[in-house]
Amino acid sequence: MTTGLQAAARRLARGVRTGHTGPAVVWLRIGGGATRITYPVGVEVDLEPDFFDAKSALTELLPVPSGSRPLVVELVVHESGRFELAHSTDLESESRVVLDEDFRLPNHPLPGMALPPGSAHTGAPTDPAVLAEVSALFEEFVERYEQIKGRPPALRPGYSEQEIAAAEADLGVRLPEDLRALYRMTRDDAAETGLLGRFSPYPLDDVVEYHQPGSLGWNDGPFDDAVVFESNPPGTIKRLSRNDWWITFATDFAMNNLAVDLDPAEHGRPGQVFEYGRDVPGPPEYVAGSVTELLEGVVTALREGDYEDEDPESDYLQTHAGSAGGGFGERVYHDFGSRDLAEVVETAHDAQRLVLNDAVELDPAALAPLRTLRELRINRAKLVVPSVADLPALECLAVEAGRIDLDALAHQQTLWDLKLAGSAEAVDLTVLRTLPSLTRLDLSGVEAADLAPLADLPGLRVLVLNAQQWDALRRAGLRPPRLAAAERAGTSSLRDTADWTEWLTGHRLPLHTVTGTTK
Repeated sequence: MTTGLQAAARRLARGVRTGHTGPAVVWLRIGGGATRITYPVGVEVDLEPDFFDAKSALTELLPVPSGSRPLVVELVVHESGRFELAHSTDLESESRVVLDEDFRLPNHPLPGMALPPGSAHTGAPTDPAVLAEVSALFEEFVERYEQIKGRPPALRPGYSEQEIAAAEADLGVRLPEDLRALYRMTRDDAAETGLLGRFSPYPLDDVVEYHQPGSLGWNDGPFDDAVVFESNPPGTIKRLSRNDWWITFATDFAMNNLAVDLDPAEHGRPGQVFEYGRDVPGPPEYVAGSVTELLEGVVTALREGDYEDEDPESDYLQTHAGSAGGGFGERVYHDFGSRDLAEVVETAHDAQRLVLNDAVELDPAALAPLRTLRELRINRAKLVVPSVADLPALECLAVEAGRIDLDALAHQQTLWDLKLAGSAEAVDLTVLRTLPSLTRLDLSGVEAADLAPLADLPGLRVLVLNAQQWDALRRAGLRPPRLAAAERAGTSSLRDTADWTEWLTGHRLPLHTVTGTTK
């Protein structure tokens, strides 16, 4: 008897066109409201339009977790029409497993951070002096807007003290006094009248909804590009991927947002404002020292006639107050060849991320003057001698080269993320024992002379090896201690990944299967 799941799997398999190089293999990672589709390297797969309709139907029948763990599905379709569908909720992907859900890479804190001093929710009314100052700025904005447009701005009346206090109780924190005062004036700016420049306040219900545990986090997974860069000015915003006490309160309706920072860095101030979102590819960008300062900038721009009113009939009015700075230092050099690294030092003195492509020979020791460099990526070089001990901020090094002199890495103190690839010669891993901060390591693109040192790295939490390297470790009985996540690059089947995961964990991993034929 055919079950609903078997029928859905058959429909999915019928949407796969098999080639002439063996079975077609499709992997699906379903989670977080999205589906990622991948294939093994070298396998020819052609998906018919019906495949995607069938995928939606199949997803409704499979146990997609509601949390962060995805559903991983493998579909194998043979030329004969026979198919096998396997699925698991215990893997991160077809080649990855997370062993410690609470692990985070450096500068990626979990929710549950301590409440900053002076930020406790008290229910007390807004400071009268701050309320008077913000009220005066708001009233001047309304007056000048009306002079420009010939009508008052379409701003809804503000919240009561009780409504603001109720929102703060839900947030678990007291909002800055000037933001409270702004919400006393108006609930939002849905008409985009320019009250906060190109940004508009969210209603308080949205502020509460968007401030969820784990929200406002960038690349928090163990396999993500996870170096957290410094915002400008340095020491103003904490160098973190997320913070419980960054409160999103405004939007430009184009996937960019403003947040107030209740937990600033050493040189910052509570209540400062920063921007993050689609147009901010690096760390948060500092905007203003406070909501009051942001409002003052808008009113000053209107006083000076520094605004854009392209459509007088529209409510929209634009000033450029509240625009963030120019981003963080990132430099990419293509076709570097035999050029001198002194050129890089001269042109990239403020770089935090540096990419060098297609160099002949490189010794990064010449980059020592780059005191803020945190990530260095070298692609397709011929020879690299990674002398990086004098780069005091370096956290991530990725080297792809025909030859890598790994001994030059010895005793680098800050490096926690290392990826090696491309070497024509087997690399000696002994030097890894001298790297005290090493947390994540990817050796899947090189041959190692001896994998034994991997069992002597107690700080190593994320390890990426290819299938042959993992098999060699297993045969030698060497299982790296304290791994929080691992990847088996170049895996060929979900069953192989499940078997490897069982060896890593010592626990059976259920793999559910459905078989049938497309005919």
